[in-house]
Amino acid sequence: MADHADVAIIGAGVIGCSVAFHLARLGRPSVCLVEKEPLPGSGSTSKANGGIRAQFTTEINVAMSLASMTILDALADEIGEPPLYQKAGYLFLTDDPARLSAMTAAAAFQRARGVSVEVLDAAGVRAKAPYAAGPILGGTFGPRDGFIDPGGLTNFFLREATRSGVRALYGAEVTAIERGESGAYRLLTTAGEVRAPVVVDAAGPFAGRVAALVGADVPVEPVRRHILISGPCPSLPRMIPMTIDADSAVLIRREGNRVLIAYSNPDEPPGFNTAFDPDFPLRIAEKLDARFPAVGEAGLDIKRSWAGLYEVTPDHHAVIGPIPGLPGFFVVAGFSGHGVMHAPAAGRAVAEMIVRGRSESVDVAALSIERFARGEAIHETMVL
Repeated sequence: MADHADVAIIGAGVIGCSVAFHLARLGRPSVCLVEKEPLPGSGSTSKANGGIRAQFTTEINVAMSLASMTILDALADEIGEPPLYQKAGYLFLTDDPARLSAMTAAAAFQRARGVSVEVLDAAGVRAKAPYAAGPILGGTFGPRDGFIDPGGLTNFFLREATRSGVRALYGAEVTAIERGESGAYRLLTTAGEVRAPVVVDAAGPFAGRVAALVGADVPVEPVRRHILISGPCPSLPRMIPMTIDADSAVLIRREGNRVLIAYSNPDEPPGFNTAFDPDFPLRIAEKLDARFPAVGEAGLDIKRSWAGLYEVTPDHHAVIGPIPGLPGFFVVAGFSGHGVMHAPAAGRAVAEMIVRGRSESVDVAALSIERFARGEAIHETMVL
C-alpha cells in the first residue's frame, strides 16, 4: 500500500532533514523523508568537515551563511548542551601580497554586508595561530565563523520534525518517479511506494540522478574529497580556528585531541568513488609540514581518516528552487562543500517556497536552475 504525504523529501541528510524541520515549524507536518541508506545522515553528511563561515565573495553565499547563523543562534536554547555551533572562527593566512590584497578587498565586501571580519597583519595571524610556521604576510579572521556538528544538527532537525508528525522511510532508494494526471508524484522505491503532490530532491551527490527520473537535467556531479585525522597533538591549543593556509590550500581544525586536515585535490575527477586513496597523504605532506609542523609531527591516523563526496555544480553554488515544467518538484542540492553550513537557511527557504509560494527569509533567486541557461553562473573566489 502506498504511503501518502503532502511533501516527499528524497534524502534524509542534513539538507533533507532541515527542509522537513522547517516544513513542520511552518505547520506542514505531512511529510515523508525517503532515504536510500538504512539510517538518517549516513551519506555525505556523515563525511562532512562541518565548517561554517560567512567569508565568501558572492552576495548569495554571504546571505546564506548569515541566515544560517541567525537560525542556529535562535535554536541554541532548544539544542542545549553541548552546542552544535562552535564559534571558533575561520582564519585565512597568506604570505602572498596579491592574495592578501584580494583577501582585504573581500573583507571589505563582507563587512558591507554585515559580516564580522578583520584583516590581520603577520603578528595578528601569529597571535591567533602560534602553531603556523613559515613566512606570513597577513590574513583575515571571522569570529562568528566556526564549526557545526553535522550529525548532531541532522539529528536535531529530524527529532523535532518527527515529534511534529514527519515520517521517514529508510532503505528506500527511489528507482522511478511518475507524475499522474492529477499532477501528484508517485515514487517507486526499494521499500515501497510514496505518493505526494510535492517532491523535494535533496539527494546530495545523487540529486542529478534523481532529477533525471522525471526528465530534468540538474547539473550536480559527485567529486571525492578526503579528510585526514592526525595522531594526538597535545602541543596545539584545545580550541583553534578553522585555519586555512591560502597559499597551499591546506586546512586544519581541532578534532578532539587530534587535528582534522583537509585539502581539495584539483585533479580529482567526478565520480561516486569514496574509497580512501592511500597516496593522498603524500600530496599534502610537504605543504602540511611546512605550514603546520606540529601537526605533521603528530603523524596521520589513516584508520580514522576517510573520503566522502562533494556535490558540485558548474559554478560551485547550490541549486535551490522549483524545476520549470514540473510543478511541485523542487531541488535543493549542489552545495559544493557548503551543505552543512547552508542547511539551516536552505531548508527554511524551500519550506517557505512550498508553504508560502516564495522564500521570505533569504532571497535565493540567484540559485535558481535557470541561471545556467541564462549564462548567469556565479563566481566565488573563496572555494575550499
